[in-house]
Parts: sequence; C-alpha cells; structure tokens
Amino acid sequence: MEEKSLSPQALSLAGLAVEFCKVLAHPEDYAPQDFLRECIRYIPRIYIAVSDIKPYEGDTGEAYDEYEQGAMSGNVTEEQYDIIREGIAGLLGEYDVYLDTPVEDMRFSDTPVGVSLAEQLADVFQVLGDFASTMSVSDEISAPDVLADLKYAFHTYLSDVLCSSLRAINMLYQSQALLEE
Repeated sequence: MEEKSLSPQALSLAGLAVEFCKVLAHPEDYAPQDFLRECIRYIPRIYIAVSDIKPYEGDTGEAYDEYEQGAMSGNVTEEQYDIIREGIAGLLGEYDVYLDTPVEDMRFSDTPVGVSLAEQLADVFQVLGDFASTMSVSDEISAPDVLADLKYAFHTYLSDVLCSSLRAINMLYQSQALLEE
C-alpha cells in the first residue's frame, strides 16, 4: 500500500510558520528596525498562504464556517506566550502600543483604544506555533482537519490581527523611530 504524503502547499505553510515563529521567539537577536523588517517580510506571505489554503479536496476555501475546530493542539503554553509578548514589548519599548481605529470598542467612542503590537504578534505566534507543531505530527489523513482549523482561525480573527499588526509595523518601520533610540 502506497503511503500518502502531505501536500507541498501544506508543508510550505508549516515551514513558513516555523520560520516566523523563530523570529518572534527571539526578538533579542534583532535590532528593533531589523525585527520590524523581518515581520514585514513574513506577515504578507503568511496571509496569502493561509488564504490560499483549501483544506479538503474540491474545497473552494470559503466554507470556513463549516470547518470544525479543535484539530490543532494547543502546544504553545501561557508561559511561552507571555515570554514572547514581553520580549517583543521590551524590544519595541514605548512604540509597542498604538491606536487602532477599527477596534470595535472605538467605533462609537471618543476614547482612543490602544493596542499592543507585542500582544498581537504573540497571538500570531500562538496560532502559528500550534499549527506548525500539530502539522509536524500529522499525516495525510489528519492534515486537512488541521488546515481547516487554521483556516477557521484565519477567517474569524487571525486575518484581522495580521493586517492591523502589519499596518502598525509598516508605519513604525517607515518612520524609522526605533533607529533614533
């Protein structure tokens, strides 16, 4: 009997997730501007790769509301999440928090809503870390469910986090504010 293997698209996405998680896990290895540049390099690629994934054969990729959750193992611990968040916040310093107008709390309020870029990137790390670690032990049978779980997370919140964090990172990177530190 022939053993089936994971699709190149799924393997590529898992590899991309691992690469980005390595960057997020070790912000101390980067100067702030270099860290931002790495984020700018990865975030659009991740967005495109996840949006292009079609978990099941014949899938249009848009049936995410029908996907069942729970195929990804929660391997990223709260302690790991906090370490990532604190490391990125330490690197960004006073530039960690920015005003994000699309935040629901700000729609009908005159009070600005501050969002932590470090927290957003830690959220991305958690999803991608859980995805990559689950894929590393998945086979051809379980991989589509893991991809569907990722696709569900993407459509329900991860896509928004990726877009808003990329916008904030780009503004910070282009301003070169962290070079002046």
